[in-house]
Amino acid sequence: MKKYALTTSRSFAAVCALTAATSAMADIGFPAAVTLCRGAAPQGTLIGIKQRERSNTWIYEGELYNAALTTAWGPRFNRETGAAMGVDVDTPNDSDIPVLQEIFDRLDEAVLDFADAMPLANEAAGRTDVMRMAFDLEAGILAFQVEYFDEQTKIYVDSVTGGVIPHHGADDDIEPTVPSTSFTSAVALAEDTLGAGWVSFGGESETEGAGTIVTVDLVNLKTGSLAQIDVAGANVIRIFEYEASGTQITRMNAIRAAWPMVVTDLAAAVAAAEAAYPGAGVNEVELEVETEKTGTTVAWRIGVITADLIEVDYFVDATEAIGAGFRFAAAPVNAVAGDINGDGAISAADLSEILATWGRVNPPMDLDGSGLVDAGDLSLFLALWR
Repeated sequence: MKKYALTTSRSFAAVCALTAATSAMADIGFPAAVTLCRGAAPQGTLIGIKQRERSNTWIYEGELYNAALTTAWGPRFNRETGAAMGVDVDTPNDSDIPVLQEIFDRLDEAVLDFADAMPLANEAAGRTDVMRMAFDLEAGILAFQVEYFDEQTKIYVDSVTGGVIPHHGADDDIEPTVPSTSFTSAVALAEDTLGAGWVSFGGESETEGAGTIVTVDLVNLKTGSLAQIDVAGANVIRIFEYEASGTQITRMNAIRAAWPMVVTDLAAAVAAAEAAYPGAGVNEVELEVETEKTGTTVAWRIGVITADLIEVDYFVDATEAIGAGFRFAAAPVNAVAGDINGDGAISAADLSEILATWGRVNPPMDLDGSGLVDAGDLSLFLALWR
C-alpha cells in the first residue's frame, strides 16, 4: 500500500503557482494550505494545521517540527488568497515534547495524509467546517484528530486504515462487553465441555434478556467439525455442533493448517489486550489467517471498548510469545448484518450461503436464532439486502 510522504520536496516556486491558481477562491481549502505550509518550512514535518482569525484576517497556520524536536515552525497564509503572511519560528514547549516524540516515532506507519483523512472525518461528522487537523495518539492508534467550528465535534481517523475510531458516551447504545477474565473463563468452560481436540478460534459478547452471554466458536482440529457454545456466568446454556459450509470450509481449513503455528492462544491474547487497556471490556475475539505473497499472518483480533469508552480492535501475533510478536491497535471494522461471507457487501453470494445450509443447524447462517436455517432467516436476509 502506498505511503504518503509527510514532508515535501515541492519547490516554493511551485507552491506559489498553486497559490496563484487558487487565489480566486474564497477559501483555498485545507489541502492547498497543507501544501503551502510544507513548502514554507520544508525542513520540518507537518504535524497539524488550523484556521483561525489573526489581526482581523482569517488564516491557515501550520505546525511543523524538525526531527530533533528543537525547532517549531508556524507558517501562516491568508485563507482567501493563499498569500504568505510570515513564518513563526520557536522552540517547542518542554511539556509537549514527550507526546510529540511518541507521534514522531510512529509517523512512518501513516498511510493516509491530511487530504485523505478530511473527507472521511466529514462523512462521519456530517459537517464540513473543519477548524483544525493534527496527528494525535488515540487509544494507541496514530490518528488524525479533526476538530470542527462548533468546538464540540471531534473525529479521529486512523492514519493507517482510514477507519473512524468510535468514541462513545456513557448513555450510548454500545456493543455489549464483558471483563477479560469473564471472557477467558467462558472460553475455558466451552473447551472443557467439548473435550480434547476442540480449540476456540473466536467468540463474542451478546446481550440476551437481562444479561450478557459469551458465545464461543470452536473447531475440531481433526475432523473440521464446528461448534458454538453459549456461556452465561459459570453455566453452559446452549451447544450447537454443525458442519462447515461454503466459505466456512475455506476459513476452517486455513485455521486448521495454521494452528501448529499458534503459540499465543485466545486467553493469552485477551490478557495482552487487558494489559494494554486496563479496565477495558471485551466484545469480540477472532483468529484471522491471511496468506499473501510475503507469507501467512496469523493474528488474534480482540475487539475492546476501553475504560474511556473508545472502541478499538487490538491485534496480537498468534505465532509469537507475548512480547515477542506484533501488537497494535486499529479502528474497528464492524461486521455488516447479512454479510455471511465477510466480503463487506450483502449480495447473491451470501444468499447462496444461506440456501446451501437450508434446514440445517448452522449458527452463523441462523440470523433469527431459531436453531435452524429456514424461512425466517431468508426473510431477515432479504430485508437487509437493499
